[in-house]
Amino acid sequence: MRQRQSNFELLRIISMFLIVLHHYGIHGTFYEGTFSWQKVGINLVTSFGKVGVNIFVLISAYFLVTKTFKLERVYRLLLETLFYSYVVLAIFWFFDRNNPTLTHTNIIHLLFPIPLEYWFVNAFLFMLCLSPFLNILIRNISKQMYIYLLLFLTFIWVIVPTVSTLKLAGYSDFAWFIYLYLLAGFLRNYDLNLSSSTLRWIFYGSVAITLLLVTDFNILGRSDQFFMDHVLFFLFQNKLPIVLMSFSLFLLGKDWNLGSNRFINTVASGILGVYLIHDNVVIRPILWTAVNNAQYKTLVSTIGMGIVASIIIYIVCTVIDLIRQLFLAKFMNWLAVKLANGTRRIFGVD
Repeated sequence: MRQRQSNFELLRIISMFLIVLHHYGIHGTFYEGTFSWQKVGINLVTSFGKVGVNIFVLISAYFLVTKTFKLERVYRLLLETLFYSYVVLAIFWFFDRNNPTLTHTNIIHLLFPIPLEYWFVNAFLFMLCLSPFLNILIRNISKQMYIYLLLFLTFIWVIVPTVSTLKLAGYSDFAWFIYLYLLAGFLRNYDLNLSSSTLRWIFYGSVAITLLLVTDFNILGRSDQFFMDHVLFFLFQNKLPIVLMSFSLFLLGKDWNLGSNRFINTVASGILGVYLIHDNVVIRPILWTAVNNAQYKTLVSTIGMGIVASIIIYIVCTVIDLIRQLFLAKFMNWLAVKLANGTRRIFGVD
């Protein structure tokens, strides 16, 4: 079996950590009201979660564009998602049935996590199922037409939403993942001839712009509610600073020379588990209430404890998933193969 490239695996670890840190900010107990440096700290740690999403999708797409579609990948993702959803439901049903988070609605969401929960998994599955068709397009479109397509999509789904509140041409999480897939396909097939120094300037510049926008909108929000209401406007996955940050960090990470590092690859293998555990519909409110980000009153403590809490959560969830892999990975892979073979027999597909 071909060993995974640890530069990409490290990028995936960084991506998931940014997502956990983002959730510390948006799912915590702190109420975003008037200006405070505590609020600025919360908003700052929230700033890079969508960068994590974009990079994770770019990495996956970067490899999928050269691979033959395998139904087993779809079933493995479905099985792991169902596993964690049903395990959490069973634990709370038998040991803490009266927990206020175990509402009827949440039980239904745990029973049907696809499509009711985990927006990321839903969008990723959509992209995964469309990947063979997208690969046909990528293989047969000329470079010039490919550039035109990306420029058009960038204009309607990146530029326009960055300077306005418009959502054009059916923009959604599903559409955005298709955009990222096409972008990754272009990066896989064509060299942009951007030096590392240029990419670093793009990355550090977009980071600085993002942090300044968040801070300035908070400060301006003291006297104008418009700015306070739009503090997070530039932090969505399709805003230009976030896209540039994601694009540049991905290309920088692509050239890291790490070989195949067993420790990095092992930690990275638990990335999906980290997401499925900590962002479970029942676990989420319990987890972030326990963390209680409202207790940290200063800018430094809010950011510092957010990083510390996110590291601890990441480690604990990784350990849990590595235990799952130790006892169940082979069985779940075997089941995914059986389900894929059965599906192909039913539809008469090789």
